[in-house]
Amino acid sequence: MISIAVYFCYIVSLLFIMGCAIRRLLEKISSPQSFAFPPNLVNILILGMISLTTFVSFVSIVSPITLYVHILVIISLSAYIYFDKNYVSKTVRFFLSEIKNNPYLFALGCICIFPVIIMASAPVGYFDTGLYHAQAVKWINEYGTVPGLGNLHHRLAFNSSWFYFSAFFDILAFDGKTAHVVNIIPILLGLIICLSGFNNLVKGTLSFANILKCSLALPFCLDHDLMLIFIPTLSPDLVVAVLILHALILVLQYLEHNEIGDSSHLSRKHEAFLLIFCVSFFLPTIKLSSLPVVLFPLFVFAKSKKRTSKMLFFSCLTGAIILLPFLLNNIILSGYLLYPFPQLDLFALDWKIPYASADVVRKQIKYWAIHPTPRWTDMSIGALTTLEWMRFWYAREGNNPLLTWLIRSSAAAVVFFIICFVRKCRIGLNVWALQSILILANMYWFFSAPAYRFGKGWIWAFILFSCGSLVYLVLKSVRPQFVGSLARVMLVLFCISFINLMLLRWDTLEVLLGKHSQALCTVSPLPKVQTKAIKIHEGLVVNVPPKEVAWNTDLPSSPDAKPYLQMRGSSLKKGFRVAP
Repeated sequence: MISIAVYFCYIVSLLFIMGCAIRRLLEKISSPQSFAFPPNLVNILILGMISLTTFVSFVSIVSPITLYVHILVIISLSAYIYFDKNYVSKTVRFFLSEIKNNPYLFALGCICIFPVIIMASAPVGYFDTGLYHAQAVKWINEYGTVPGLGNLHHRLAFNSSWFYFSAFFDILAFDGKTAHVVNIIPILLGLIICLSGFNNLVKGTLSFANILKCSLALPFCLDHDLMLIFIPTLSPDLVVAVLILHALILVLQYLEHNEIGDSSHLSRKHEAFLLIFCVSFFLPTIKLSSLPVVLFPLFVFAKSKKRTSKMLFFSCLTGAIILLPFLLNNIILSGYLLYPFPQLDLFALDWKIPYASADVVRKQIKYWAIHPTPRWTDMSIGALTTLEWMRFWYAREGNNPLLTWLIRSSAAAVVFFIICFVRKCRIGLNVWALQSILILANMYWFFSAPAYRFGKGWIWAFILFSCGSLVYLVLKSVRPQFVGSLARVMLVLFCISFINLMLLRWDTLEVLLGKHSQALCTVSPLPKVQTKAIKIHEGLVVNVPPKEVAWNTDLPSSPDAKPYLQMRGSSLKKGFRVAP
């Protein structure tokens, strides 16, 4: 726990410096005016996360992500601090003054993050992390991006950029333990967003965006699966959910600044415009289930009063830079531009995963989401019509609390639009447009792969947006003093509920005093499994685990030994292909 706490502070510091550097760069080349100061801490950390992940994804194409790459980044950031120390020190002083002005809020944040660090110290037991997350990180650390790696194990071709971010921090004391501390970062971002929303309401700044920030307390306190299962893992589902919600908040903030039309908000609008593009293009690189997020920048561009060609050009260029390494790594790992969608078959490469195999994987993902079964996929789902599999899915998943919340929030959305129609509120049109995007996103999730964990971000975005819009209308009609008092009470209740959820669910005393007491000072290692070395042909021996999960097993490893697998050269770096 102590190691993770120290390393967590190191990660946040590194992301902060990189975010400052990228923010300054974007400020110089994209906008004729300076970005808004004071800056937003969440936006700086997200810029750092996006830029670091993009850089590591590029480097992995030509080199493994080793300690030398980490040192190169540290040296580069140190040089930046030296040459731009005035801006960095100004930003640091601002946030230190914010802490000094809000000591109780800072203390609450530290208290909330403490049990999260304890949870991250837990032994890793999540099945998918053992199945391929840890192995994907290990390949990136030892060989970089390997051509045709999906032929060895098709899940290694899923190519989540979150694995590249994790691989960068898989060093030193964390080497070989997958640095699952990285999933504390989205929790930190969510906590800062939520606490800042409550703080703004207490100070009298009532806006829809602030209401939506405060509403993040609901998934953080009620969604046990999202908050308790994914922290000590390498699963990208958690960061996807948080970033989808933040992208929605950024769009709302942009629209609210757009309606004000004051020149003092011009720089904030420029920054928000660019950030919406960055987050929206970054999310699909983590998980393709977030693909509808690209509708956000399209909507924002349509709503822009001053559609400057320069701002749009640099926003699209930034998005293209973020997407480029993801697409290149897809081609290298699988031979396809987007895997597992073999319909986009554009390249004749000798390491390409066979079309039939890729198409089976695509179907398996959807069929498993409709009818999840341990260790296998019910392919008979493919014989059902759309209405039949929808009924089958509902019979199994219809009692899920998230579905109930989804239906209730739809009723809240209808009430909101009725009130807006009666009062002739201008906000109604913007909310209707965003609500339509969220509905389309949920339809995309449902008809592509309706597993709840794949759609957590979109489901919660619709729930919070629908209920939050109604709460916003109600609070606009009451006194500001009442809003401030209510925000204080809700802030205390959120912190108590969140800490209670974290501490009581995960046997904290057992970790600190029992059989996992070593986690107090160190990082829990990955489980060890006894694998069977199977010789495929001369020069290629595959380590096959007994129950599919390989964890940190030596490379190459796969759940099954494929007799048709061939190496493309004399080393694993050359990759794999399927024998003719």
